[in-house]
Amino acid sequence: MEFDRPSGRVIAETEDLSARGLFIRTEALLPVGEETEIAVELPDGTQLVLFGRVAHMLTPSAARALGRHPGMGFELVGPDTAARLKLRTHIDSLKTEITSPGLSTTTQVIIVEPVTPLRTRMGRCLESAGFKVTAVANATEALEACAVWRPDAIIAAAEMETMTGVDLAYAMSEHATLSDVPLVLTGEEGDLSRLEAYRAGVRDYIPKPFLDEELVIRVHRVAAPSQPNTNFGLRGSLVDIGLGTLLSLFEFERKSGILLLLRGGEIARVFIAEGKLIKVEVSTGNGAPKERLMRLLDWHDGQFEFSPAAIGGRDEVEVSVTALLLEHARRSDEGKPPIPPRH
Repeated sequence: MEFDRPSGRVIAETEDLSARGLFIRTEALLPVGEETEIAVELPDGTQLVLFGRVAHMLTPSAARALGRHPGMGFELVGPDTAARLKLRTHIDSLKTEITSPGLSTTTQVIIVEPVTPLRTRMGRCLESAGFKVTAVANATEALEACAVWRPDAIIAAAEMETMTGVDLAYAMSEHATLSDVPLVLTGEEGDLSRLEAYRAGVRDYIPKPFLDEELVIRVHRVAAPSQPNTNFGLRGSLVDIGLGTLLSLFEFERKSGILLLLRGGEIARVFIAEGKLIKVEVSTGNGAPKERLMRLLDWHDGQFEFSPAAIGGRDEVEVSVTALLLEHARRSDEGKPPIPPRH
């Protein structure tokens, strides 16, 4: 594809193309909000002229932090022209879209936890994140379930009677169909317990107590079916890429999932459905959902991790990402001290 900049014509490419927009891989960036004509050549040689508005951008530094290509996300604007209709026909023929399908609901996991309340909590947590869950009380029941169907992952307590989590790991390693199934153990914090687990071939070890979102993130890493050229999850530092950029990216690509934010002793979770902000939870402070997000946008350090999941429920935020960022920018400008006159 080609588009114009003040410095001249730019030739670039994309593999992210949908009937709603496209992401152009380039370091020749335009300002967010700018509209331009985009000449597109489809793989079959069809030439299209589209009009797009820059919805978000990934600078080279932000792209490196996310493990992505730098470039710009464009939303298509204007009426349904003949070119737009041809693009839609092309997309329909491919039966694919830019949007990530998130975590497949066919991803099946077995939870092995002798404590009933914790087993129930873990099951509900993973089911709400899109996993199909079978929860049992001991390792023997888990192996019996595996004889019926092969799970995508097993999450087991390290301490169990008769057969421990490490015992289960060794039993799985000797089983023809279970030797490559990821096993995640949950147990007490401690280097010796963790080391013993990893020596037995355990894929991950989660110290107790743990947050629901941490469980989802860890299990998703080991259980999500891999797809070529697709990054379902994102994690990194807010120093490298700001929250506003992340939310713009999720809005444009219509992502669904939970964005976990950690800074010092503070924890926040932002629930996103099809790119729309649905709900926000914070460990400190209160106020309306929009005000909580405003405070989070002031975080310039800390860590983030995005876990794709099917998100439903009532929209508690009731404001778009774009409107939220514009209002935050306005408040920031109003809060700045006046610039002294030059003499």
